[in-house]
Amino acid sequence: MKKILVAVDFSQGSIEALRQAVKLGEAFKAKLLLLHVLHDPADAPGFYASRKAGRKVLRNMEEAASSMMSEFVGKHLKNAENFEVRIVPGLSAEQIVRVADKEESDLVVLGTNGHSGLKRLMIGSVTDRVLRACKCPVLAVRSTKS
Repeated sequence: MKKILVAVDFSQGSIEALRQAVKLGEAFKAKLLLLHVLHDPADAPGFYASRKAGRKVLRNMEEAASSMMSEFVGKHLKNAENFEVRIVPGLSAEQIVRVADKEESDLVVLGTNGHSGLKRLMIGSVTDRVLRACKCPVLAVRSTKS
């Protein structure tokens, strides 16, 4: 195992997923690729803002995500050296699968919030979509806290 992609949304689930990925990375001397996907507002149905306004919104989101990722890494990867950070726009599940494939990741690790019933049906599950579409193994880490 050479590369582990860790999906990061800054939730408790992604913190716990990162903890598991760090353990695996240390055991296998694998590089961690922390991936955060910005939900591009232009991908949302009904988004009719001008292209100029859309680019500005996305740029502001990228700046905020970069700041949040720096804080996240500083807090949860204090002594780690073998990692890379990437922030990409798009739809979460699609981008996780795309980046995992492009980077030839050996494993994808992501947290799950454990939605069930109607809520899961209404909002869908990124974890489900990644599990079904990803070519490499996927480790879904359930959050122990709400």
